[in-house]
Amino acid sequence: MGKLYNKLKKYSIEDAIKFEEQDRQFLALKNLYVNKKFQDELYLLLIIINALISFQLSWKWEDYWEEFSVKSEENNKIEDVYNLFEDLLKNGKNNRRFVDMKLKRVEKFLNWFSFEKSEDLEYFYKNMDILAKDLAKVMNQKIDAKTIVFAVKMFSYWARNVFWYLQNFPGNLMIPIDSRLENLYKKYNWEWSKREIKNYYIELSKKLNISLLHLDAILWVNYVELIK
Repeated sequence: MGKLYNKLKKYSIEDAIKFEEQDRQFLALKNLYVNKKFQDELYLLLIIINALISFQLSWKWEDYWEEFSVKSEENNKIEDVYNLFEDLLKNGKNNRRFVDMKLKRVEKFLNWFSFEKSEDLEYFYKNMDILAKDLAKVMNQKIDAKTIVFAVKMFSYWARNVFWYLQNFPGNLMIPIDSRLENLYKKYNWEWSKREIKNYYIELSKKLNISLLHLDAILWVNYVELIK
């Protein structure tokens, strides 16, 4: 861990937040919020669903989220949400794999979603680990599954626009382990397993004093340099 830690120890949580708010996905959601013609609850609904189906994309995540943002500006009724995602998945450019599976996720979430009061939404913002547990239960996934953790991350982007303050990610939320993080781990370690990779990033997070989901932004922005 020493070599990677030494490369990252100059960064703070403030740096992580700065990187997050320059993220194309964050900017796409901010643009959607500025141009939206619907209530905050529907804005949130769209974002969480889109996060839950953002896997096995046909192209880059950033491109897909920008496509989603533009398409969502046309939607202003909760009754149209399923149709919106059906159109986005079947006719869009960036997320055309496993369409039937993803539409089942959309339907499952719509059957559960009942956030009606802003106080309830702010409660989840202040307790994002509880939101992760609820989403994992609804989707029948592990709490550290990539789409669950990513959905919480996108929820936080939504909340920063709506509530106008920053709530840091809880330390017990896992970083989404993808091929990028696996490759970083393998560069600095000879032997590995999925459990060892998770433990490695947990310990790195503690040593840097930066929660895992905020650390994700630092690793993402500096990936090319770190992998050399």
